[in-house]
Amino acid sequence: MTAWLNHHHLQYFRTIAQEGGITAAGRKLSITHSTLSTQLKQLEEVLGRPLFDREGRRLVLTLFGEQVLTYAEAIHRLGTQLLDFSAGTSAPEARRPFRVMVTPTLPKTIVHQLLSSVLADPQWGPVEVRERPTGTILGDLAAGRAHVALSDEPVVKAGVHSHLLGSSGLHWYGTPEFAHRFRQGFPGSLRDAPFVLPAQQLPLRKVLDRWLVERGVEGRVAATADDTSMLRVLGTRGVGVFPVRDALRAEVDDLHQALPIGPIEGVVESYYAVSVERKVKDEAVALVLSSARAQFGKGRPGTSARPRR
Repeated sequence: MTAWLNHHHLQYFRTIAQEGGITAAGRKLSITHSTLSTQLKQLEEVLGRPLFDREGRRLVLTLFGEQVLTYAEAIHRLGTQLLDFSAGTSAPEARRPFRVMVTPTLPKTIVHQLLSSVLADPQWGPVEVRERPTGTILGDLAAGRAHVALSDEPVVKAGVHSHLLGSSGLHWYGTPEFAHRFRQGFPGSLRDAPFVLPAQQLPLRKVLDRWLVERGVEGRVAATADDTSMLRVLGTRGVGVFPVRDALRAEVDDLHQALPIGPIEGVVESYYAVSVERKVKDEAVALVLSSARAQFGKGRPGTSARPRR
């Protein structure tokens, strides 16, 4: 007798995979833990193979589970299109969701640039971008809840691979008053400058501190921030001299509130795509890699904004 596939079972499985566990999925679906666990077990019995492995308190998709999730996502899209059609609205084009995890230290504008090709391509979508700590990102990749992660540091861990996308140099910027004051005699002129710098725990801060020490600059730290936008706001308001990535200089120049003082020679910030594939086969991930490398170059000489260990 041919087994019937229960659509509800697939939807429950899809939610468990997205939420990372039965408890979280139950809260989202307003279903008890025991009911949801039973539904998952019934689906596994129909399919004949386990969909998850348990690692501590976490459920991690098996390789078979990752493949089933692809089908579940496709069935969910088709079901949505069917409802749209029955309601008399035009069915949307078949598109594949693209899930991206991003480390908190990666500037949001850089993220947009790295994903610009996928965002502009109608065959991918919705593009889901979520900010996660590195440890959580690795779990999301392993469990199939993300297609790729974007980071400003390579991740060295079994089961994942870091693909260099490119790099950006940096410049010191300041208000027109600061630019006029500190350009002459740069970089020695910065000895008397107030600085707006990344927060102490960020990789870029450690590299900038080393750059300043190596040039005998002992400027005063006027403010710190862990967000690029906040650095920019403080810098353009005259709080201090601040670093700007070359990839983002056009945005700052357009504001006409700050001017370049001088290059931070020898320092670059590198960007990586982290995936479970050593040789990328996923079409959307491959598109991100090729487009980002065309924009940023696959690497430039200099000191990486990754702290020495």
